[in-house]
Amino acid sequence: MSKNKLLYTLLSFAVSALLIWILLSQIETRDLVQTFSRIHYPALLVYIAISLAGTGLRAGRYRWLLHPHHINWGNILLVTLIRNLFVDLFPARIGSLSYIYLLNKRLKFSFEAATSTFVIAIVFDFITLSPFLVISIFAVGFDSTPIPFSGLLLISLLFFIIICFLLWKITQIFSYFLKAYRLLLNAFRIESKKWAKISVEKIQSTKEHLFQIKKRKIFWPLFFLSIFIRLAKYSAVYFLLFSLLQSYGFTLKNLSFWKTILGTTGGELTSVLPIKGIAGFGTWASAWALTFKLMNFEPRLAIISGIGVHLLSNLFEYSLGIIAIFILVLPFLKKANKKNNK
Repeated sequence: MSKNKLLYTLLSFAVSALLIWILLSQIETRDLVQTFSRIHYPALLVYIAISLAGTGLRAGRYRWLLHPHHINWGNILLVTLIRNLFVDLFPARIGSLSYIYLLNKRLKFSFEAATSTFVIAIVFDFITLSPFLVISIFAVGFDSTPIPFSGLLLISLLFFIIICFLLWKITQIFSYFLKAYRLLLNAFRIESKKWAKISVEKIQSTKEHLFQIKKRKIFWPLFFLSIFIRLAKYSAVYFLLFSLLQSYGFTLKNLSFWKTILGTTGGELTSVLPIKGIAGFGTWASAWALTFKLMNFEPRLAIISGIGVHLLSNLFEYSLGIIAIFILVLPFLKKANKKNNK
């Protein structure tokens, strides 16, 4: 391990340890243990069912985007589960790049097919973020909490407009990027290198694949499918939260779905941090707890719910992802994967 990687790992451990210590110092450990021991299993099963449904929708979107390239449902589900495992392990959600690696290296899809579908999928993930945030802001209310919702509303709307523009001009943006990349190669006089030529070809091919996807005129159906994917994600977290807090007298009626969306968004924003702790432990729960506290949630329950939701959701996704990795790399399945994807 290089010195930089070692330093980053140590800093991540330190951040996680410090934040977890701060969170645990503000609650009674027995309260956290009792919360897990009193978990509401029917709601937990609903969380599992909705999470699996959301994974199926996400896998279906990948499969649809890959058309006319064929991939069977089993393989794309495995790829999606592994993507869900890695997406939270690294900062800036770069773990989602595992999707490209698995399709290209394991399942032998072209790099440009994998990359173009990845880009479109992640753009639609960003596009669907703002509508839910805007609705949540109005549902929670501008004056009910000290959160500056007016500023958040403006940022959400601007973000939505920018991402829509990027989607509209996505092939032109790749053209500009390719021109800039070629100029950079020429400036350093390395354009004749083999790897440089290959990289230029890959970027050009990816742009052409993006153009073919855009030519299919499926963006509106993709948008609504992506809305359901995000709705499944928030609904799953909502039922997971309810499973943890039901023993404290909460019901589905008095546990706000819209506050859950804001809390989840607060936690997910930590992914943009350069150092976010190991697998987000500490940072995610801290952001969740802070968001809920600002929305007048009881501080003790804000911390307990943040730790509980993050721990249980990670255990669930990591378990499925690890199982999917073992299945995908099993020797006797490699030949079957090649045959099924032809």
